[in-house]
Amino acid sequence: MKTLLFLSIFLCTGAFICVYSQPASTNPLSPADPNLTLFGRGMYPGDDSTYTMIKASGFTTVILSSFYIHADGDVYSGDDSKNPIIHNGEYVGNATWLKRVASLKQSPTTVTRIEILLEGRWYNQPPNTYDFIKDWTDTTTKGVPATITTGTGTNSTLYNISKVLKDKIGVDAVCIDDESVYDSPSIIQFGEMIGKLNMHMTLCPFTRKQYWKAIIDGSQRGLVDAVYLQCYDGGTRNTPAPWHDSLATNIPVYPIFLCRGAFDKCATNHNSKTPDEIKLEMVRFKKDYPAMSGGAIWQMADVKNYIKMGCSAKEPASGNATSVSEYLKQLNTSLKEGLQGMNK
Repeated sequence: MKTLLFLSIFLCTGAFICVYSQPASTNPLSPADPNLTLFGRGMYPGDDSTYTMIKASGFTTVILSSFYIHADGDVYSGDDSKNPIIHNGEYVGNATWLKRVASLKQSPTTVTRIEILLEGRWYNQPPNTYDFIKDWTDTTTKGVPATITTGTGTNSTLYNISKVLKDKIGVDAVCIDDESVYDSPSIIQFGEMIGKLNMHMTLCPFTRKQYWKAIIDGSQRGLVDAVYLQCYDGGTRNTPAPWHDSLATNIPVYPIFLCRGAFDKCATNHNSKTPDEIKLEMVRFKKDYPAMSGGAIWQMADVKNYIKMGCSAKEPASGNATSVSEYLKQLNTSLKEGLQGMNK
């Protein structure tokens, strides 16, 4: 090591141009403090301008969403239901998207962490994602397709999917958005596997506190490092403080807000909020939960819809942003100033 240091000093003298490099970190990145998060539905494969705007918006975490596991082991983006991104354990998706995702952390940028959200079925929908995680973590499950290798070993279907998420897409964490299956043993087992692949696991609940607590309690310390709490739609009445107390953990709980433009509406629906309303809620949440250190916005597609529909003109009470970049910065500011107690 001393020899390398001496050589580096020698090469940095005279007419040499010296470029320092750090070895790649072997540890997955933890959330920033404050952690200002944007869920990224509407970003696959996306376009360069969208990614450039996000890098300049002030958000520190981007959660690529939403992605679904199908019965044959293929993985699809919610933005493209016809073409898988993972097939037979290999990445087969859009190559340019990988470059765009990688660019999120490339300077100049405020983004320090990238997650990917695995979304499950809602009620009365066909099985997917968490049904299959439940079935496939169990090596004794019968009747699975020939394309599936059960368990969580290095030759298993779930392992190969997760390895693509880490090695090809470059995510720091897998976000669990289970809204129907609620089988904690399989998620604990799945989490142990992704931990071995050098990723964190985060949780995205809106109900059933005991289910999520069971995952935290059954997981290796440090694996789960964030809880993103849905404070809209089915989670409209949620606030972070009771969840933090019920989970009985030091893991940070970040509220997720639905922005105006959601569900193709300019007006309030499903508890969508304006930037000013989000800031006031952040102030309120912070009073009850002083340790709160971040918040999140759902989602990039809705941000774009707000501008596309001309909501500032159609529904002036919804806000005044007239461009995607302006709206992103307003939403980011609402989270940041809310944390600082700036309620005016």
